[in-house]
Amino acid sequence: MAPMANQQGHSSSSSSSSSSVTQDPWTYDVFVSFRGKDTRTNFTDHLYKALSDKGIYTFIDRELIGGEKISPALLEAIEESRISLIVFSENYASSRWCLDELVEILRCKSSTNQIVWPIFYKVDPSHVRNQTNSFGDAFADMNCRFKDNTEKVLRWRSALREAASLKGYTCKAGESEATFINHIVEEIVVLVLNRTYLNVAKYPVGIHSCVRAVEMLLCAGGNGRRIVGIWGTSGIGKTTIAKAVYNAIAHKFEGCCFLADVRENSMPHGGLIQLQETLLQEILGGKKLKIVSADKGISIIQKLLRHKRILLILDDVNQLEQLDNLAGVGWFGEGTRVIITTQDSGLLKCYGIELIYEVQKLYDNQALELFSLNAFGRNEPPNNYLELAKRAIAYAQGLPLALTLLGSHLRNKGIHRWQAILDGYEGEPYTGVQKILRKSYDALDNSVQQVFLDMACFFKGEDKDYVMQILSSKHKASQDCIEVLVEKAMITIQYNRILMHDLLEKLGKDIVHEECPIEPGKRSRLWFHEDVYHVLTENSGTRKIKGIMVKFPKPDEIPLNAKSFFGMVNLEIFINCNAVLSGYVEYLPNELRFIDWGRCQLQLLPSNFHARHLVVFNMPCSDIRQLEGFKKFPKLTSINLSGCQFLEKIVDLSGIPNLKYLNLSECKRLVEVDGSVGFLDKLVELDLRECFQLTRFGTRLRLKSLERLYLCDCKRLESFPEIDDKMESLIILDMEGSGIRELPSSIAYLTGLEVLKADYCENLSNASLHRIYGLQRLGELSVKGCRKLLTFGNEVNFEGSSSYTELQLLSNSSNFSDDNSLSLALPRLRFFFLGGCNLSESDFLPPLDCWSTLEELDLSGNNFVSLPECISKFVNLLSLRLCGCKRLREIPEVLPPKLTSATLNSCTSLETFPKLSRGLQHLYLTNCFKLCGCDITENILLNQVSSQSSTIEIIVPGTEAPKWFSCCKEATVFEDPFSDNQGEYVAECEVCFEIPPNLEWETSRLALCAVFDLMTYHGCQFCAKILINGKQVNEIWIWAEYGIKLEETHVWLNCSPLLDPNKNMVEGPMRLQQGNMCQVLFYNYGAGPMTRCGVHLLGHQVGDVSGTGIMVVDDDIHCHYQDELVSLSLTSTSGVGKRPRGSDTIAVDNHGPNIVMDHDHEEQYLTLFSEPADHPKRRHIDIDEEQNLTY
Repeated sequence: MAPMANQQGHSSSSSSSSSSVTQDPWTYDVFVSFRGKDTRTNFTDHLYKALSDKGIYTFIDRELIGGEKISPALLEAIEESRISLIVFSENYASSRWCLDELVEILRCKSSTNQIVWPIFYKVDPSHVRNQTNSFGDAFADMNCRFKDNTEKVLRWRSALREAASLKGYTCKAGESEATFINHIVEEIVVLVLNRTYLNVAKYPVGIHSCVRAVEMLLCAGGNGRRIVGIWGTSGIGKTTIAKAVYNAIAHKFEGCCFLADVRENSMPHGGLIQLQETLLQEILGGKKLKIVSADKGISIIQKLLRHKRILLILDDVNQLEQLDNLAGVGWFGEGTRVIITTQDSGLLKCYGIELIYEVQKLYDNQALELFSLNAFGRNEPPNNYLELAKRAIAYAQGLPLALTLLGSHLRNKGIHRWQAILDGYEGEPYTGVQKILRKSYDALDNSVQQVFLDMACFFKGEDKDYVMQILSSKHKASQDCIEVLVEKAMITIQYNRILMHDLLEKLGKDIVHEECPIEPGKRSRLWFHEDVYHVLTENSGTRKIKGIMVKFPKPDEIPLNAKSFFGMVNLEIFINCNAVLSGYVEYLPNELRFIDWGRCQLQLLPSNFHARHLVVFNMPCSDIRQLEGFKKFPKLTSINLSGCQFLEKIVDLSGIPNLKYLNLSECKRLVEVDGSVGFLDKLVELDLRECFQLTRFGTRLRLKSLERLYLCDCKRLESFPEIDDKMESLIILDMEGSGIRELPSSIAYLTGLEVLKADYCENLSNASLHRIYGLQRLGELSVKGCRKLLTFGNEVNFEGSSSYTELQLLSNSSNFSDDNSLSLALPRLRFFFLGGCNLSESDFLPPLDCWSTLEELDLSGNNFVSLPECISKFVNLLSLRLCGCKRLREIPEVLPPKLTSATLNSCTSLETFPKLSRGLQHLYLTNCFKLCGCDITENILLNQVSSQSSTIEIIVPGTEAPKWFSCCKEATVFEDPFSDNQGEYVAECEVCFEIPPNLEWETSRLALCAVFDLMTYHGCQFCAKILINGKQVNEIWIWAEYGIKLEETHVWLNCSPLLDPNKNMVEGPMRLQQGNMCQVLFYNYGAGPMTRCGVHLLGHQVGDVSGTGIMVVDDDIHCHYQDELVSLSLTSTSGVGKRPRGSDTIAVDNHGPNIVMDHDHEEQYLTLFSEPADHPKRRHIDIDEEQNLTY
């Protein structure tokens, strides 16, 4: 007899949320150990950014290590990290702190099974393992420094040997660093996602003692291999316990996999193979391996996992074959643990499993608690319900599922109703649990029962929206029915999918099966593929059948015949998921309400098909050629014939008055849609996208319910129908790429239109756009690439236009409410896109009445010479695009006050640029070469000093940083040795300075600049990191991907907060005092190198700053200067991270250009300005070696 451990219930309350059994024991996903001197500002930062972008919570030591020991916080971070990455670089072993980190990481690997991956960055793993080359040189020095502590040196050597022997990654010289990092990150992402903790239960009552008992059997920290079975009846909580155990111990293993519903998932053809593939993918990560057979899969699993210590859980196993193909005891590495949940203890014994945990029913106090939580939302029942509650839990027999169902069923019912329901459980022939399940079903209204049976037979695991579309065709209150089933705990909805417990699914299918156990053709629902095949090929269907779902384990063919559907006169639902239904049928049931039959081979519908109750007709990608009988479907609401390649004409649709959705997209041969489509009062969406041959879809429209009309790429459609009456429901009209030449004057009847897209309608006339002016609710208008719009209305006289006449007629009707704004032109327009329209004048802007609403304006690729002065009146304009306007010479002096982004790339004739709004955040002037001689770069950032924007970014032609930048340095540029493409560069630059006293961090900002050489923006990544006393306080990343060739040198300018307000890296409202060191690290890689960089500090003045060498920007809007002079210590190195030297200082004084500032800000600002080092009033500040930062 195999030894078993029984559940020991406990009397203490255990109603805490499931978070207590799903808590992740790790604080960090990844800890990175690295030598800052080698990789802090290049490889390691790139790795950190890539991990962070993927949502991987990564710890990198931002503090530059000092002192004799690793800080307790750093030790804690190592212990609390799931994965450690060790970046071995040339000088790694020369740092005792790196070596101490390594020892601690390997200790955690041993004690907590932390995953450790070495990364050999431009070093040979053998050099690390054997301590040769630079690692040997480092240890020669260590032997001298620690000659009195040889044990420590031996520990370091041993740690290097152990770490270098682990599976890891090697980045060789010449290898693409970006690709290398991406590969590592992809593997970590998969690993972290696979270790995501499982949702256990809403009310995990009594589960903690079970978890402890299973953990004792597993002995998860021990050696050897061990399999534990969890055995119990259905609904008793085996899966819940297994999930909780997984969450408790998963972090102790090198790989984890929870294979759910093995019984169900192994049933389809190839199901075991798919489970094997899932097992390997979850343990190893990466792409799913393709396994051709189960036998081959066993060999692959043994080969790949034989040295892996894994945790594997097989949930709901019912056959030995499943164990033989998924969990051979000797397949996995030492320390592996396998958990199997099953209802069959004999199966466990046959497989030789001796450690079996038998899940017992809940004790009475636990059962009462779980029941009360579901019935009352509290741990115990009210006093007047106590006896009834005890009676209820007696029927549930301690089964969690039954307690949950019964509690949900009785919730919110009075005492008398409770008594009547519980009385009904007396004298029934079923077991207690069966009674509860069946009684829960019997208590439902008939309509809810029918929905429940549909769920159990057809829709478990399906998308809720899809199910609702089906059910609404036969049940008027289907949404209410689903809500009732959720309230009664008979289904749950997670991620918009409908889930149901196996016991309840079995109950529903058993109820249907009991209708006729022997003849499937006499049951109400068919779902089992063999039953479906038999009924359709043997013509054995009867009037009992109401629903059929064709879902084979693998795609298969069913040869239909003329009489396949003859007997099924009451068939309501027919869904074909994956079968090829060949042959011809002479009859389809007239009671059909929902047809989903993709790739149907029928060319014509049967002539006797009169489905007056049909609601949904889906036959996408089918061979259907004609739809003559559609006039016989009065209840039809949805038609999907998309992709039907042989359909050439849609005939009279007037017999479908309730049609809401008509999808004819991608019907490549469709030429004509009958004009009756224009008079379907209930039509909500008409989709004719990519009907390339369509020439007609009616001449008139009167569609009062239409909300969306799609005519994209209907290239042969040249005319738009006249609109007979007001269509206030139409919100979206998308005719992009169509052949339409003109919009009728009756377009004014589209009184509710919000979005009009007519991009690349190359034949669209000017007159059409004049008529658009009258659309009072239009919020987005896009006519990009309409090349025939040589003008857009030189003198728009809206009141005299035909559309205005139409609106006047509308205004006479009693239900027209916008008559007060009839004379306004596009008063609600927010987005206006006119790029590439070949317009030569911009005088269409003044007549517009969207001064207060327009937010985005795109006039790119046109032939304007100037913009009208009225542009400044668009008071809420946020974005202005004028790219490629090669004739544009000037911009009005005053731009919109709220403009945040202006893009004028390749405006090659532009000579001047106006005063900027204070809210401007992005200004792109690439290839605007005539701006080089102007002073835009001299004052553009200072004019933004009083802006409250978090970041300002500007790109403009130029070769130098603005003169007022106090700290500038040449960058070190070299060709990227790791790039696959020639001509890609890496540039690095470092600037350090002492922060003046009395500077508030909350409002202090840092102006940055970088000069870029010639480049093509296939992608140029640029980063500036800001550190104070070695601690990173801000990080600015720019990924330039403009797809535009820069033909001359450009300057990138940025103004950002000194400290990132979102990261909360500095606690409390502190002021930076004298002695604080600021370090700015610049680097970029990609197409086009950075050749020079600069830094300039901006901040609020606090208190007396006399003698500090700062420049005060006063309220008289001019710059005033102190007498004292300051020098800032700078360093710019070819390899980032070198210690700044005293000889690298650059003297800075307070004399500079008299830069005019345009602001009305009452607070004072301070800045630092530069002058030659030999200025007579210079006060030199040397940075002590002790204050410098070592990497």
